Formats: sequence, structure tokens, C-alpha cells
Amino acid sequence: MNRTYFRNIAIVVFTSFVLLAFVQAIWVERIYHDQVADFTRRVEAAAYKSIYKAFRMNALPGLSVATQVRIDLDEFALEFEPALLEQGTLQPYAVEIIDRTADSRVIMRRNEWAQIESAHYSEIEIDDAGQFALRLAVEVPYGRFWGQMRGLIFSSVAIVLLLGGVLIYLVRTMFRQRTLEAMRRDFTHNITHELKTPLSVAVAATDALRNFDADVDPTRRKAYLEMIDVQLRQLTAMVERILSVSVEGRKERFSPEQVLLKPLFAELVQGVEFGGGEQRRIEVCCPDTLQLTADRFHLYNLLSTLLDNALKYAGEEAEVTLSATAIDNGVELRVSDTGCGIAREHLPHLFDKFYRVPTGDLQPTRGYGLGLYYARRVAEMHGGTIVAQSRVGKGTTIIVTIPNHE
Repeated sequence: MNRTYFRNIAIVVFTSFVLLAFVQAIWVERIYHDQVADFTRRVEAAAYKSIYKAFRMNALPGLSVATQVRIDLDEFALEFEPALLEQGTLQPYAVEIIDRTADSRVIMRRNEWAQIESAHYSEIEIDDAGQFALRLAVEVPYGRFWGQMRGLIFSSVAIVLLLGGVLIYLVRTMFRQRTLEAMRRDFTHNITHELKTPLSVAVAATDALRNFDADVDPTRRKAYLEMIDVQLRQLTAMVERILSVSVEGRKERFSPEQVLLKPLFAELVQGVEFGGGEQRRIEVCCPDTLQLTADRFHLYNLLSTLLDNALKYAGEEAEVTLSATAIDNGVELRVSDTGCGIAREHLPHLFDKFYRVPTGDLQPTRGYGLGLYYARRVAEMHGGTIVAQSRVGKGTTIIVTIPNHE
């Protein structure tokens, strides 16, 4: 999945979420306004009905006009309030009678207008000549409408949040898939070079022995054979490590025994090939009698992996410390270096399968993202933990804690 395609998918998902939230908000607002409009419509209908009953003495709505009008707001209230109560719209109200021929002068009033909050205003003609009109102010129960819609609002918010969570989960899954795809691509690229290098060296040494009379000189023959042996051992170790971590679900062979750590550390240091001569050194800190119940083969490979990483990333003047300390019911193993360090955002992924700290297309240090994953599996196989502490420019410390089972 290329970057442009992924970005377009993310934009579509985000736009869909915003559009969904907007539609839900518009839908809730429209229902609310419909409730308010229905309330005012019923109030005005009750007002029309009450005016005909209270004021227009001998008129029939739609059939005959009123020849006699008697304006009495108390009589209006006796008709209006039961009509509101019948429709479920009884709220505080105020009315006044105005004379339109005298600049809307108020000639009669019932209740105080100042006491009506959030009022809806209506003006209704009383007589057919249009001289008098009734002005009405009714308090609209906006709070009650919102309360009645509480369940609808909560359900709408829940739907938006649920769908938003699903969309976010999908986007995060796409991020993970894209990251995994990039990691696997890098793994293929790196492992190709890792396998090609020892093979190329071994082939070149064999060709020298066969075609350039190197076998005549015992010293040169021995050097070439040692070179072939080293490269084949490196290739074998690489293949074994890949196989040990790439077959998912395979039951690992686990043979715990009492392992004395000081001799194990000495064996590790002796087996390491330093690339920088005297400038690179390993310091060992371990009590002579400290021992641990563990699978010696896997423990050796775990520490060898950590030590190899520390030497590779510590720089030309490497200072690597390999230490072991007894803790409650176990042993804490530390491999520290004074190298370039690792940025904080990469530490949570350091022990993931195929993961390598991104350096763009340039990989100055060879690797294939399986060593630390293997180390994590070995630690977990022993019931322990492995964590990394690092600061950029200050170096890295890998801490392995393994319980000492009896």
C-alpha cells in the first residue's frame, strides 16, 4: 500500500466520520425544532379557538362574521387555559388587547409580560374589521424538550462514538498493516544481504584455493580455510536463529539446568570477534558463585545476541558492560553500551518481530529484526521479562530479569 493510497483512505475515513457526526447533529436539531414548532402551533390553535368562544358572540368560524364582539380577558382565560391543558401545552402566559387604529395602544392586559421567559409571541385579530388584536406571549419549555430528547441525544452520541471507534480501529489496523508490510519488506532486503555476504566470502575463498594455487602455500591455505569456516559458522548461526523465531506455534525445546554465570560470560567474551581492536572492550561484572536455573543453550544465545547488538551499535570506541546481579527470587542480567542510543518512540517496538529502528533507505549496520524478538521469547520462555532503557547519544541498556526456579 503506497503512501498516497493510504493517505486517501485516511482522508475518506475522517471525512466520513465528520459527515456522520454532522448528519446526526442536524437530525437531532431538526427533531428539536419540530417539537418547538408543534408546541407553538397547538398554542396558537388554542388561542384562535378561545377567541371565537370568548369574544365573538354570534360568529361561526368560516360561515358567518361576528356582529357583536365582547372583549373580556377573564372570559378568554376560562377558555384558553383548559384548551392548553387538554393539549398538554399549559405554560405561563400573558395576553393584552391592542387597538391597531391607535398605534397599537394597549387597552387591556392580563398577567405580566416581564415574568414570561423564553416566550413565543403571537398576534391574532379579534374582529373582522381589524381594529382589535390579541397579543399573546407563552413561555416555551425548551428545557423540557431537551429533556425528552435526552435518550435520543445519548443514543446518537453513542452511535457516533461507536462508529468513530470502529473507524479509528480500522485506520490503526491499516497503520499496523502498513508498518508490518514495510518491516517484512525490510526483512527480505536485509536477510538477502545477510545471507549473501558470508556466501560471497566463502565462494571467493574457495575460488582462490582452486584457481590461484593458494593451496600450495600452507599459511594462505589455512587462512582461506579459516575464513570459509568463519563465514559458514556465521551463516549457520544466522539460519538457526531465523528458524528458531520464524516458525510460529512451534514448541521450543527447553532443558533447564543450573548455570554458573561467570564462566558463561567468559565464554561469551572469548567468542566475540572485535572489529575495532584494542579500542573496543567488554567489562564483565558478575559474582563468581552466582548461578541461575535456565536453559543454557537459549540463555547463551540470548546474551550473545544482546552482546552482538551492543558491539554493533556502540561505535568505534565501544564500551560494553555485561553484568549479573542477584535479586529477590531471581537474577537480573544487564548488557549496556555507550553507543548512539535509541529514540524513545522506538523503545516499545524494539522487541517486535522484524522491527528495526528506521534509518531510511540506508542501513549502516546489518541485521534483520529477529535478534531482539528471539531474546524476548527466550526471556518469556524462562518466565522472565526484558526491557530496554536508552537515551539518544547516551547509550542503551537491555535488562533481562529471570526468576530462579528451584
